[in-house]
Amino acid sequence: MSLEGGHPLLLQPQEVVGSFRLLKRLATGGYGTVFLAETGGFHVALKFALHGPQDSEEGSQVDARTLKEVSVLHRMTHPNVVALRGYHRWPNPRTGYLFLVMDYVEGPTLSDWAMEAKPTARQVARLFAELALTLDFIHRAGVRHRDIKGSNIIVRASDARPVLVDFGSSDHACAPSITDGRPPPGTPSYRSPELLRYWLNNPKGMSRYVYQPTDDLYSLGLTLFQVLTGDFPYPPELPAAALLGGIQSIKGRAARSINPRVPRALNDICERLLRQEASQRYQMGADLYADLSAALERAPDSWDMPLFNAPPPHEAVTEESDAYFDGNEEARELRRWARAYERRIPGAAPHSSASTPPVPPPPGPSLGLAAPLPPPMPWWVARRRAWRRRWERWLRRLGLRRDG
Repeated sequence: MSLEGGHPLLLQPQEVVGSFRLLKRLATGGYGTVFLAETGGFHVALKFALHGPQDSEEGSQVDARTLKEVSVLHRMTHPNVVALRGYHRWPNPRTGYLFLVMDYVEGPTLSDWAMEAKPTARQVARLFAELALTLDFIHRAGVRHRDIKGSNIIVRASDARPVLVDFGSSDHACAPSITDGRPPPGTPSYRSPELLRYWLNNPKGMSRYVYQPTDDLYSLGLTLFQVLTGDFPYPPELPAAALLGGIQSIKGRAARSINPRVPRALNDICERLLRQEASQRYQMGADLYADLSAALERAPDSWDMPLFNAPPPHEAVTEESDAYFDGNEEARELRRWARAYERRIPGAAPHSSASTPPVPPPPGPSLGLAAPLPPPMPWWVARRRAWRRRWERWLRRLGLRRDG
């Protein structure tokens, strides 16, 4: 497809798409890009698919997945689930790229909120109790989100309540199958042990993996672990086989062992969410909600202490400021979590595994890192490189440039 027909990545703020005026690009991932837009005096979020129905077999699958997202969101009306207002095609009403019109939820992602708001254990428990009820609602409606993580949860600025967004990988009981036995698009490091085992033991083309509520709840447990510790229980960037090995070998890596400020009751709830066997985890969100509510009722005043110290004033503004953001939300999240040492308690241990004995810390103060991180790349260099890589990738996908 030629660029003359227009492509969502080429859209710029202040352009008009139908009745919508684009204001700002909010995020860009592998399958979609999201804009803040205005129509009739109201703000909405427009989510554009990056492939159209004419863009080869991959484009047809993305188109079908976007229509499945429409079907899923039409089934749910809930204050903690982003609302769908409609969908259209652009620039051609028949063959153009699908885009969804959704409520704009103003506020930080859960990942950003955990870093910037310095929440207390009580605030975290209340927020995750509400998320537990939200997951219970969508699961009882036959929906599986299949990509639960901090960047897909918005903490609404108006009332500090969580809102679940990005149902692009979701599924429901009556939806047609789009993919074969492979796992659907999602984030590998947030997948459950049973899904990783299926992925490794079943070659392409075999029976389709059937997601269960326990898969989503495992992902929620990883998200809770990150919020409580600023860390991941195992290195998240590994391939599937190594991820499964990490899950099996790193036992007993409790949230309290990384951050002693985590209350024991909250630590135990997180540990149950992350058990290797699905039968030993919470089976539904309502069960998780009951335990979180009981823990909150018994919580002493120590639950009102921030889980982390505030960063030094000179580190309060970084190259991740919105003024310098290039739109790649996933890359920004990885960079922010890589700098999670700002949030750790002094002396906390770095990643460890059963096969690697811990190394004693050197004398003097420690930030909980195995080695100091290199200085961050200047924001203008990172931004230029990110846009160049994205532009070259899409020129190749559109057939206007070849490798080599």
